[in-house]
Amino acid sequence: MYDEWTKQLEYRIGKYIIGGKPGKNPVWLIGSIFYLGDKLLLSEKGDFDKEKAKAKIEEAISIAENYSLVFGLDVVFPSIESIDKILPFISEYDIPIFLDSPDPVIRAKSYLAAKELGINDRVIANGIFIDSPEEEINALRDSGIKTSVIMAFDPRNPLKSISPLERLRLLETTLLSLARKSGVEQVIVDAIVIDPASIAFSAETIFEAKKRFGYPSGCAPANALGPVSKSKTSIGEMYGVHGGVAVYLRIHGADYIMYGPVSRIKYIAPAIAMADSLLGYSLRRKGERISSIHPIKKILRKVQKLFATSK
Repeated sequence: MYDEWTKQLEYRIGKYIIGGKPGKNPVWLIGSIFYLGDKLLLSEKGDFDKEKAKAKIEEAISIAENYSLVFGLDVVFPSIESIDKILPFISEYDIPIFLDSPDPVIRAKSYLAAKELGINDRVIANGIFIDSPEEEINALRDSGIKTSVIMAFDPRNPLKSISPLERLRLLETTLLSLARKSGVEQVIVDAIVIDPASIAFSAETIFEAKKRFGYPSGCAPANALGPVSKSKTSIGEMYGVHGGVAVYLRIHGADYIMYGPVSRIKYIAPAIAMADSLLGYSLRRKGERISSIHPIKKILRKVQKLFATSK
């Protein structure tokens, strides 16, 4: 299915690799933290419950490691004041860190703060929009951050830009040039999700972006699946929706999945690990090398053993 794709780019960010043919490297599962509404956040100024935050992050890291997946954080700064309180705490974790905020001014400040902390080589700007202001582009360039998410969508014309072909056009005509202007060397595509049904368009965009350009790509289904929770659905349905969507996106080539609140990793890790295992097994059978750290050595090996001992 992926044999006719262009050469697939792989980026090393810190000690982690993202990209390549689906199944070569473990998928990145990215949890969001400190967004407005997050119970860990005690004030918009960035006060937060450090012990609970630490516990949630370490639990997610443990779950990801148990399946040989990569866990990362999408840090959503609620205010400029919050950056100095949150970023030093987050920087203590040697995991992929996406710097995020709904406000471009806050994003710009976070990029410069990452440089001051000396972590600009292991963070990802999140990110470059078609309407990103000059201040943000300049701050990203001055920060020395080399990796940024680029948003394959135009919020000024949502009906048109929901189309996968239009999103690819935006990449070629505008977004890649903005990335070059910002000094970014490694771009990661975000096929933005609008509502649950639009996940289908996001998956098609991911597939085509990787097929044509080779860029690591993914999206945030959490933007549409937030209401699918224990309070509104059955446990089985919740696992099925979140896990099923994650696998669907991975099969279409997604290198990262922003799945929502940190603790939700347990709803998708087993399913995505199994999908990654089978994708890796298929690549290996074709003579291609896969990562030495891979879910195939965890979940698939376990399932094979269960099968063998059940007879």
